[in-house]
Amino acid sequence: MTAALPAPEPSRRPSDAGRSAAVADVQPMVPGANSLVRLGLRPVLRLWLRLRVEGAHHVPETGPVLIASAHQSHADSMALAVAIRRPIHFLGDVRLTEWPVIGRLLPKLGMVPLRRGEADASAMDVIARLLDEGKGVAVYPEGSRSRDGRVHRLRSGLARLAADAQVTVVPAAVDGIYDVWPIGARPRPLGGPVTVRFGPPLAPPDANPRSRREFNDRLQQILADLGRTEMAMDFSPFGGGEL
Repeated sequence: MTAALPAPEPSRRPSDAGRSAAVADVQPMVPGANSLVRLGLRPVLRLWLRLRVEGAHHVPETGPVLIASAHQSHADSMALAVAIRRPIHFLGDVRLTEWPVIGRLLPKLGMVPLRRGEADASAMDVIARLLDEGKGVAVYPEGSRSRDGRVHRLRSGLARLAADAQVTVVPAAVDGIYDVWPIGARPRPLGGPVTVRFGPPLAPPDANPRSRREFNDRLQQILADLGRTEMAMDFSPFGGGEL
């Protein structure tokens, strides 16, 4: 469901003018906590996911925050969006809005639609802008969905963003979500039991490579603990497991 947070690639980034145009195209649409869309969809999604939430008090009610989650399924963002009362943003390929029924509702659930290709170039800018506005943003530092349930090495994008913006990072894991919507398969109509776990907030790293690496190592272990799984020392590959 989501476009994961990419690591910056300076040699491949477009010009500042082109990047600004791509960002200007993005229209975040997260409604208020009491909007009819959220009030209507939240109980439906909670029932489908048979949702249980642990540690929601770790997510600050106001102010900028990054929710860094392990990533196993397209449905991760749905679970995170309904696990807490506070509206959050997440990034997603604009093509997802073409899905029957739910596609047109995704922006109203918090998805920021980005065009593939432009998404890699502008994702960091979009997230930085949302944080500047005091929003909450869910990101997936593994960069792609895990195929084996383990938490793979974290890419550099989240640590760089947290260091630059100096915002709090709340770790999260969505346990059981793979069985509800496995990679390469359709979502299961009857859903299944899912537990979203949030961990205590982490202070952002300093803006130097050593601090960012140490932050990533610590966060990876926390995500594995929250997900009741193991760590993997390799990166989760991009590009596979599409519907």
